[in-house]
Amino acid sequence: MHVVDAHIHSEGLSLYDLRLMALMGVRTVVSFFKPYYRSSHPASYTDQLERFLRVEKARVESVGLKTYLAMGISPTAALRDPFSVVEYLEEYLKYDFVVAIGEAGITDHNDALQLETLKLQMELARRFKKPLFIDLPEDNRKYAFKKVERLIEDVGLQPDLVVLSNVSPLFVLDTSERPYWFSFSLFPERPFVETLTENILRGDYPIERVLLTSNLDAFATDPTVLPSALYDVEVRGHYLPMIEKVLVENPKRLFKI
Repeated sequence: MHVVDAHIHSEGLSLYDLRLMALMGVRTVVSFFKPYYRSSHPASYTDQLERFLRVEKARVESVGLKTYLAMGISPTAALRDPFSVVEYLEEYLKYDFVVAIGEAGITDHNDALQLETLKLQMELARRFKKPLFIDLPEDNRKYAFKKVERLIEDVGLQPDLVVLSNVSPLFVLDTSERPYWFSFSLFPERPFVETLTENILRGDYPIERVLLTSNLDAFATDPTVLPSALYDVEVRGHYLPMIEKVLVENPKRLFKI
């Protein structure tokens, strides 16, 4: 089975890592922009976005991986003026290979600028009809989620364009009645990763709106974490169509690829 890794940070991965992923059965990736460093200056941020668009896509594709991009304003960027960056994003989102907006989100639910930046990206998602990946803070996640939901309603963003990223099983069980997408990450390693595929196979989550991704970045030690999870399911003789849905069918449907 050739799988889609719907969330990686390829700039932190070597060509050896990327080639190993391809050899292990990952043939399509969505690489998310992640700023190298915090900078309050929009020009610095847009320079990094430009390099990601012009250089990184070609680098990843050089090892045979079909590559799509996700571009956005990270909540860790500390931008004082996100409005000027949004102008660049409007141009980037016109490309067919830029299939999502992200990583967006908030690290502090009381930070007015972070909330405004997220709202701007929600408006882009609504206009361009491309999914928006939203990270929530680990602390006070439920309260932060309520604030994010209010923004979604205020903007009028379609729920099926909202992807709650790097979520935990407990969070999904608490919010699964919401019509959003949920993206599980196998990296960084967390206590629930070992049983995650079992939970998916049991049908614990709204399977039509679930992604299983690696979230690999510069700190990852195993670029094969996603195909390894698939292999583990196969050797135990489990029902593969359920896993195929979260690794192949769902990302293709979400990103329209």
